[in-house]
Amino acid sequence: MLHGWHRTLRMRSRVNRGTPQQPGLVFALLPGGACCGVVYRLRAETVEAELERLWTREMPTGVYDPRLLNCRTAQGPVQALAFTLSRSSPACLPRLPDDDIEHILRHASGRYGSTLQYLAETASALQARGVHDREIERLMALARRRGLL
Repeated sequence: MLHGWHRTLRMRSRVNRGTPQQPGLVFALLPGGACCGVVYRLRAETVEAELERLWTREMPTGVYDPRLLNCRTAQGPVQALAFTLSRSSPACLPRLPDDDIEHILRHASGRYGSTLQYLAETASALQARGVHDREIERLMALARRRGLL
């Protein structure tokens, strides 16, 4: 459990899940609220190489603000590296109306697939770990109602 941050599908993606002509969306952590997820523990003998790989993947454009955040786990509190998004970032979009989200889910696709695939894969991965996220469940229901799934 991460308090003080929430997961939201409001980060513009012009490469991985969309294009400059049809931007997609990816999840980001924004201030406020709380969310559940997964914390990975890195082995001491590989931590340097793993952090380098993670940094290369998450920070190529510097859009994120990396932070050590306090998480509550079943084994007790831990600090975890998280890549958060500033509300003032040009990549951070305002809350979009459902019709705009539907258009993006229907049309946006990039290097790693579509925004719709990304949403569905995230929902499935969280569900497999027993994590319930109301906003993801709402977006999945929207996609089903609009005939996207």
